[in-house]
Amino acid sequence: MIRWQTWVLAGLASSLLSSLVACGGGNIGGEDDPEKGAVLPGGSCEQAQVGAPVLRRLTALELENSLRDIFPELGATWSGVRLGTDPTSELGFTNDAQALQVGVQTAKELLSTAEEVADIVTADAALATSLPCAAAQPGPECAAEFVARHGLRLFRRPVSEEEKSELLSLHASVSGKSDFRSGLKWTLVSMIQSPYAFYRSEIGAPSAGVYALSQHELATALAYNYTGTTPTPELLDKAARGELGSPEALEEEARALLSTPRGHEAMSRFAQQWLSYGKVNGIAKEKIPDFSTYGALMQEETRLFLEEVIYTRGAGVTELLTAPYTFLNAQLSTFYGYGNVTGQGFQLVERPAEWSVGLLAQGSLLAGNSRMDSSSPTHRGLLVFERLLCGHMPPPPANIPAITKPDPGRTTTRARYEEVHISAEACNVCHKKMDPTGFALEHFDEMGRYRADEGGLTIDDSGYIAVDAEQRPVVGAKGLAETLAGSPEVHECVSELASAYTYGAALGAECAIGEIQQGLVSGQIGLLEFFARLAGTEHMRTRVRRE
Repeated sequence: MIRWQTWVLAGLASSLLSSLVACGGGNIGGEDDPEKGAVLPGGSCEQAQVGAPVLRRLTALELENSLRDIFPELGATWSGVRLGTDPTSELGFTNDAQALQVGVQTAKELLSTAEEVADIVTADAALATSLPCAAAQPGPECAAEFVARHGLRLFRRPVSEEEKSELLSLHASVSGKSDFRSGLKWTLVSMIQSPYAFYRSEIGAPSAGVYALSQHELATALAYNYTGTTPTPELLDKAARGELGSPEALEEEARALLSTPRGHEAMSRFAQQWLSYGKVNGIAKEKIPDFSTYGALMQEETRLFLEEVIYTRGAGVTELLTAPYTFLNAQLSTFYGYGNVTGQGFQLVERPAEWSVGLLAQGSLLAGNSRMDSSSPTHRGLLVFERLLCGHMPPPPANIPAITKPDPGRTTTRARYEEVHISAEACNVCHKKMDPTGFALEHFDEMGRYRADEGGLTIDDSGYIAVDAEQRPVVGAKGLAETLAGSPEVHECVSELASAYTYGAALGAECAIGEIQQGLVSGQIGLLEFFARLAGTEHMRTRVRRE
């Protein structure tokens, strides 16, 4: 027992790294090897359409989903995984393979999680249902049944004979000093802690100059990419029969997985992390003490809007940005001042012309990217610059001059921001890429509600979007939405972020999406179909070592 705990705490990361290097993965240099495949320099889409072999640590949510699916007996008794918050990458995602590392603290948290799960799963009442032989014939054959069954789901592949021998030796050692059930408990603890359970293998085996992912690796990638949990027994059966080899089969499976409730959750999770619209839930506004109530409703409005665009209509980026509808219930309809919706249920409603269209007219994004006491052209413009144009903004300097406080009826928000951010040369270098875009949304106040004027003052909602060295003029929220929808750079940005999320920001994966990216840019396919076709790329099936 001590031996296994020590291995997890001190050796998990190094053990996995050794496995990766042994398989020729990672960012390791060297000359081409006829058995291990070509070694290519990173960052060249002309040379490779695939990324490097990689081990992807499960996120906290993926681990919890997996354990609950494998062990339904956990039920409400189990409070969930003990892992801390997953780190957020520069792209805003929590599933980045490079960011999800295992240190001593994470290993301790995994051990604690494994012990709690094993206590519940190996309790007498649970074993009576899941493993009847534990009471009738508690011996080596029963322990072997336990290891084979749970090992298949935890490792997402059959347990090897060597692994089975080691696990059964551990069981015999523990049960010999205590009892059969205790042996099962600590055997299960070691299995949950195993790198084969906590990490997703996308290493593959040498094949014709590349590393071809195994059928079980493909099943694992499909399951986690599209449902956020471990493969079902049915998907593992398909892998065992070798049915996941072709791009067509992988895409078909991806479509099926995306249509499930877990698939909907996975798509919603991408949208939340891409747009951060959930941050509106819980923020405060000076003029409305109970704004958190409306923030929660706005979050639901945006979730339903995205579901409608992506799933119900199968649409792409253009409709996402220009859709003339949203979802309201009575309380939110009254708050906004349009829709005439009654009841607590949300209904699809058409937007009034002045309320603009699409994603950027969502209250969650408008209010979530504002200040407590006023709108924020900077925050709103930054949202567009980073999340729709894939621009990169350096961290702000320490000596930022403060924006003057709102002065209703005397000066507009635009005038206050232009005075500090645009007029000052030191600030203008960065803010000229953000604020002019945010100015187009100035007809919306800090609560996300339309306003014809600002305290009686005329609103100037003209601006531009910064695309490389070009400044494309826009007027108003609708003009901004239409200009963005007509910009190929926006469609390309969204597709690149979607693939980075799906592939865990794997090095080289950005080279794999060219053909399907064009389908999204041209409007031939929608966002949902784009995600499904990511399963059929060469990167999904193979890897190449990169320097």
